[in-house]
Amino acid sequence: MLDGGAAAQNVVSFLRWDDSGTPIACVFNFAGQPHTGYRVGLPFAGVWDEILNTDAQNFGGSGMGNLGQVTATEEPWTGRPASALVTLPALAGVWLRLRR
Repeated sequence: MLDGGAAAQNVVSFLRWDDSGTPIACVFNFAGQPHTGYRVGLPFAGVWDEILNTDAQNFGGSGMGNLGQVTATEEPWTGRPASALVTLPALAGVWLRLRR
């Protein structure tokens, strides 16, 4: 779990790992409005590629997102050593994978 205390924002976020050991942050916005500039704690600083956005236009969504990537800095957040500001479309999920 990346942040289990975001009930007021209707956001759930957790961490997965791919077969090569690269972390994937999964962030879901269950609110009826988007969250822009939403800070997410992450295990590493660096570029995180947006590998899935359920609000993408090719899925019938609005196309709101992170322009393909976000950059995490060494600013601790929710017990993680790094964090990034993320755009979370309404009623959508965004998956971010650390670029290696």
